Amino acid sequence: MRRLLSSLMVVVAVSTAATSALASPAQAAGRPGPPSFGIRLVDVPVDEAGNPRALRYIIDHLHQGAIIHRRILVANFSSRAAHMLVYPDAATISHGSFIGDTGQTRSDLTSWISTSRHSVSLAPRASTMVTVTISVPRDASSGERYGVIWVQETSRVPSARGVAITEINRVGVRIYLSVGRGSAPVSNFAIGSLTATRSVHGQPMVRALVHNTGSRALDITGYLTLSQGPGGLTAGPFTIDTNITLAPGQSSPVTILLSKQLPTGPWRAQIALTSGVTKRNATATIRFPGAAVKAKPAAISSYLIAAGIALVLLLLIAAWLIRRRRRSSPAAAHTDLTLTRPGARADAPRHR
Repeated sequence: MRRLLSSLMVVVAVSTAATSALASPAQAAGRPGPPSFGIRLVDVPVDEAGNPRALRYIIDHLHQGAIIHRRILVANFSSRAAHMLVYPDAATISHGSFIGDTGQTRSDLTSWISTSRHSVSLAPRASTMVTVTISVPRDASSGERYGVIWVQETSRVPSARGVAITEINRVGVRIYLSVGRGSAPVSNFAIGSLTATRSVHGQPMVRALVHNTGSRALDITGYLTLSQGPGGLTAGPFTIDTNITLAPGQSSPVTILLSKQLPTGPWRAQIALTSGVTKRNATATIRFPGAAVKAKPAAISSYLIAAGIALVLLLLIAAWLIRRRRRSSPAAAHTDLTLTRPGARADAPRHR
């Protein structure tokens, strides 16, 4: 069996009620204060000790028939006792996100997983260990599979109308398991061209399309730096807005939002992305498009007034032209006009 190294990773992230985000510790939605419970992976293979992803997730390559054991620490941070379920669930990778199911969905991987405890009851600020065992069948097909070990707390919270609302909070540890003979498949990715653009609110942003060209799933993190800007300016580093998860063959854009005060350029942009121990860089000269100029309310009012005056003038000119045309038409030229002498009756007979 492979030697294991105890993980010293600090629990840092937060999940919300009934979410599929895989993080810890957790806090009930709408409840202020410190997080209520959390988990972390304790055992890490020695040959993965330098891989930051392996400190957070169960990442391994196993042959058919292999069995591994991993411990996770479950901690209750609240001042009240807590009862939590522990169970495996299926997971998928789609649109740049790792998505854990939330209904104990069965899959090949979940059928290979067992936990030493299906539930834990913890006193305030207490913790305990749960062992996760993964046993790969001898007839399992080769390939990579994804799953999650959920720790779930269910509670009923009274609402303002006196109706109890059921809250479900989950935190989990992701599982990336590759099955097959030989050494572990290679992880690799490529960065497409960098594009400078603006958000709908006029905020400058840089996008880069990332392609997973390897045979293992990736969790992409990274940052962008700008140099050789107007007047020799430099800016950054700017971290990517959301970590991206890609299965083999998948692609997804990485977006970095920048300050609105940033000049349009040109800039020399360099992006550095990492997944575990795999790192890639890309460099390009970029220029942000000009920001759209929004009319002020006072200017809009002036435009409306000017448009109204122009419309009235056009109507007057059109009426004058129509009247003039009628007067100069042949029918008008042959009209028999009645002339009346001063003092005469308007209906007096005419003399030719």
